[in-house]
Amino acid sequence: MGKSRIGILTGGGDCAGLNPAIKWALKTALDERLQRERGVQYEVLGIRDGWKGLIYGDPEGPNVRDYITPLNQDIVRTWDRYGGTQLGTSRTNPYNPKDDQSKTVLRNIEKLGLDALIAIGGDDTLGVAC
Repeated sequence: MGKSRIGILTGGGDCAGLNPAIKWALKTALDERLQRERGVQYEVLGIRDGWKGLIYGDPEGPNVRDYITPLNQDIVRTWDRYGGTQLGTSRTNPYNPKDDQSKTVLRNIEKLGLDALIAIGGDDTLGVAC
């Protein structure tokens, strides 16, 4: 069975549906039946504070644990009971023309070994993901 790593982040303004979206994305990725059918076993990393987490969450840096956290079903089990986002959020845009950090984000995605990234948020968050 192959292995794959997925990152999940939330960005923009806080809203009630973020935690349930994180929980169900993780539950789907880790579903044993689906993994057998796909032939892929997933590992899921939570990225704290939206795109900011991929700017400052350098896997080789001293503060990686402040921004990158492994997720599993036990951790997210009750998240859908709470509004907002347990991963944190920010309005950081790596493509800010005054401080372009897009190359840092791409480099950290590569260093983390992410095969996929689930960005949950509004226009700005999803615009960066495109």
